[in-house]
Amino acid sequence: MAETRELAALRRLLDDPSPVVQGAVLDRVRQAGDEGMRWLEGLASESDLSGPARDLLRRLRTPEAASLGFLAVARDRDANLEDGLLALERIIDPSLPDNALRTELDRLGERARGLAVNPSDIRSRLRSISRVLFGEAGFRASEEGNGDPESTLPSQVLRSHRGNPLALSVLFLLVARRAGLELSPVDVPGRFMVGWFGDNGPIYVDCFAGGSFRTADELRLALRENDLPDTDELLAPADTRATLARACRILATQYAEQGDAARTQCFLDLAAALSGKNRHGRR
Repeated sequence: MAETRELAALRRLLDDPSPVVQGAVLDRVRQAGDEGMRWLEGLASESDLSGPARDLLRRLRTPEAASLGFLAVARDRDANLEDGLLALERIIDPSLPDNALRTELDRLGERARGLAVNPSDIRSRLRSISRVLFGEAGFRASEEGNGDPESTLPSQVLRSHRGNPLALSVLFLLVARRAGLELSPVDVPGRFMVGWFGDNGPIYVDCFAGGSFRTADELRLALRENDLPDTDELLAPADTRATLARACRILATQYAEQGDAARTQCFLDLAAALSGKNRHGRR
């Protein structure tokens, strides 16, 4: 964004150590609203003032404010999954810029689009995306780190190339979307996946297994083997709200394993809010 004269003046004060000056800068950025936030985000990701800019963003985006912002996105009837994931991660790192996910996802999506040969059948297009993510980019299952929140947080997964089933699945979905292919999240108990639901029956992609294809019959068998009902509902597309609620439940479990009671309760409360239940599981 173009820097206004007032923001240019603030830039010169950004690394001033005086608490009075920092408080004044914070107030002026608040007054600038969205324009001020976008300006700070740009400095946080691209300039030699990234450290002071990120500190200010953390002060502006408190965990409480970030949680409310996340719920506002997740409850929207037309909620965008990518926006929801970014808002979710900002509860942990409020200084994340708007392009924290977009830049790398755009690059991966462009590569996947380039590999697709038109006209191409759906399985070939899915294999092209798997080749980009699990072949060329080297994304892998985080078998030893599933208890680590970094295996769920998308910007961390884009950095480490290691993720749990949900994180790898949503990255696959977002890259596929950029390559012109609309997939759906599928909240299979024990193994989150993505699916293509076309005229010839669904194709499920197990991203935790490197993009392997699964059939509905295979998934039903796995559910029965784990004493779970093999209902059609469990194999149907999940909406954005349900997907973000699942991410909250996973993060709550991970932070509980780390002994972080405050963040555990935060994500339990968010999951309950999205599912219409209170913290005790009652509607």
